[in-house]
Amino acid sequence: MIETVTPQEIDAAAAFLRSRLPRVPAVAVTIGSGLGGFVHQVKHLAEIPFGEIPGFIASTVIGHRGSLILAESDGVPVLLLAGRKHVYEGHPVDRTVMPVRVLARLGVKTLILSNAAGGVNRAFRVGDLMLITDHINWQFENPLRGPNLDELGPRWPDMSEPYSRRLQRVARDVALEQGLPLREGVYLAGTGPAYETVAEREMLRAFGADAVGMSTVPEVITAVHAGLEVLGITFVSNMLVGDEAGGTVTHDEVLENARKVETRFGSLIAGILRRLS
Repeated sequence: MIETVTPQEIDAAAAFLRSRLPRVPAVAVTIGSGLGGFVHQVKHLAEIPFGEIPGFIASTVIGHRGSLILAESDGVPVLLLAGRKHVYEGHPVDRTVMPVRVLARLGVKTLILSNAAGGVNRAFRVGDLMLITDHINWQFENPLRGPNLDELGPRWPDMSEPYSRRLQRVARDVALEQGLPLREGVYLAGTGPAYETVAEREMLRAFGADAVGMSTVPEVITAVHAGLEVLGITFVSNMLVGDEAGGTVTHDEVLENARKVETRFGSLIAGILRRLS
């Protein structure tokens, strides 16, 4: 039998957070690899390390702060998940998405997810921000396997529009207002932690992917199942094809390139939060 996160664990984590947070905003943002600069652009009201939250797992990936933060961005309240768990760290996929289920239990209605990914669309460049319009689950795993949590969502959730078109319009409007170029495309999630071979890069591009990463999709599936409205934004940290593609890809390169776009990323997120308030 598949071991799954239980409703009791979700309730325990939610109860713990209610006891520690003075309020729960309607919007939460997950901060991806190297994009943690946004955490320093907001006013902190409370911060709880993941390791202190029942059922959560402490973050181990460099570039992930590993805490839940209640904050204000230009006066707009928001919950920040500063870091995430990945399946390549050896955890069951439903355990990696437990924070999303807890957010839903707390009453969060909107989830904005960000990540760093390699570009396989030849028109992209390092440093681009990409609005995720759809995804490909190349992890061959689904967080909804096992007994359904009926109190959170249906057994067979529809995934024809996992990324809210309304939120995409908001993001486009904010980017236009700020004069910020915003790419759009399909995000493909692999398991990692090894980066893709040259042959795999070309295969994934042929499949219709524009950017390739190792996260986000399980969280999106879980959020859609729970009825949350989802927006996804990818930072193109390196190019896997084309003239900018180097011979070697490293996590240090990802983090270094992310630091160069922190201001743009933070401005976009702050603008979106203002529109949603």
